[in-house]
Parts: sequence; C-alpha cells; structure tokens
Amino acid sequence: MRAFVNHQRGLSLLEVFVVLATFGLLITFLLPLLAGRSRPVALTTRVSCVNHLKQIGLAFLLYAEDHEDQFPWLVSTNFNPTRSKGSREYVNSAEVFRHFQVASNELNSPKILHCPTDQKRTVAPDFERIQNSNVSYFVGIDAMDNGDPQMILSGDRNIVGGTFARPNLMVARTNRVMSWSNNLHVLVGNVGLADGSVQQVTAARLNQQFASVTNAIVRLAIP
Repeated sequence: MRAFVNHQRGLSLLEVFVVLATFGLLITFLLPLLAGRSRPVALTTRVSCVNHLKQIGLAFLLYAEDHEDQFPWLVSTNFNPTRSKGSREYVNSAEVFRHFQVASNELNSPKILHCPTDQKRTVAPDFERIQNSNVSYFVGIDAMDNGDPQMILSGDRNIVGGTFARPNLMVARTNRVMSWSNNLHVLVGNVGLADGSVQQVTAARLNQQFASVTNAIVRLAIP
C-alpha cells in the first residue's frame, strides 16, 4: 500500500520544469501566429493605401510637367486641344472625381483611386465611368507643383475637422484641430504632399503638417 501511495506522488522538480518549458515554447510560437491573423491584413491594406497615394502624387506631378507646372485643378477644361484638359471649372463642384479623371493617362488604372479598406467605395470599371463613389482620396486644390512642397496634395477621405463651404469642399484652417474618423484606418490616415511624398500620420501629426504649410486656409475636395 505504501509503495502505491509513493508512486502516486506529484511530479518531480525536473518534470515540472520540462512541462513549464514546453508550455512556454508553445506560447512563444502560437501567440505571434494568432495575433498575425488580423495584423498582416491591416498592415497590408495600409501599405497598399500608401502606395496608391504615392502613385497619385506621381501622376499629378507628371501631369504638371506637361501642363506648365500646374496640377489638374489649376488647368482649364479648355486648356489645349492637343493635351489632356484640366478640371479648374470643377473646383467648386461636388464632382471630385473630375480632378482624377483628367489625369487618367498618368494614373493608368482607376484601381489606384480605391483604398482596400474603404467598404463604401468600389473600383470603377474605367475612367470614362468613374464617379465619386469610386474614389477614396481627397484632393488639396490649393497645392501647386511650383509652390510650397509641404502643401497637402491628397489623402484619405476620412479626414475631419474642417467646415464645408460647399458640398464635398472642405475648408480647413491651419490653426484648427484636424483629425481622422474611424472609417478607414481607425483614427489614423495618410496624406500625400506636393513634393510627391506620402506621410502616415496620427491626428497630432496631421495638425503639425497643417501648421507647417504657408497657407492659412487649405481647401480639400472630398468625394
């Protein structure tokens, strides 16, 4: 009977150590895998969004090279029959997509205008049929290619804090607090600058960017 009782005693110190070590290894390998189920998706879509804005910035810069150093919204719709037209007459229009449509040769694909996380927007079949519902990004219509390189050229449409002078035209004062809604990247966002760079910014960094521009007022055409 005594031998049986001794045989049923708890694990030895060495066995406990082995169990704990094994458990620790499982945690070490499993936690990153479990956490990684959602994180790569968010990271991938965010990187994709940044890449889209970089392509948009490059497209506008290329357009400006062929149009006397002016972005589409500074060029008239009757600019020159031998070149692609501009969208200046649509600056006060709710049809924000026009600013992208006239740069279709430089953009190449309407897919660039859609953020992968934007569930309220869809990819346009082509530039001929594009609408606001196919665009996830705003345009900073005060940006000039030969002006302040820190001017805001484009960015995620979930920017908030300004006032709307007209439908789809936000007026943001550089001394006013700007922020992001949680519609796209959960209280953070991306902005493209007139020099072609793209910044991933929090609300605090967004306000610093607005404060750094020379204009007291920045107008954003938001689809």
